[in-house]
Amino acid sequence: MPHSDSHEFRAREVAHRHHGPVEVTLLWNPDSSTATVVVWNWSSATCLRMRVEPELARYAFVHPYAYAAASGVDGRVVQQAA
Repeated sequence: MPHSDSHEFRAREVAHRHHGPVEVTLLWNPDSSTATVVVWNWSSATCLRMRVEPELARYAFVHPYAYAAASGVDGRVVQQAA
């Protein structure tokens, strides 16, 4: 019988969008009821990944840089991902 890894990440993609070189994905993990927003900038090869409050997931997906700044993410990290 295969052994199940209890630390396996079981997130589901619930939304995805792109504008130019920037892609934004919203992931939902039903096991832990957590949301994650991932922003990938293909032109700078940078990625910003943030766990977000479930009730703010839509806002964070639509406005990831504003959410990051308001959440106290270091501005240099946000600029690198922008």
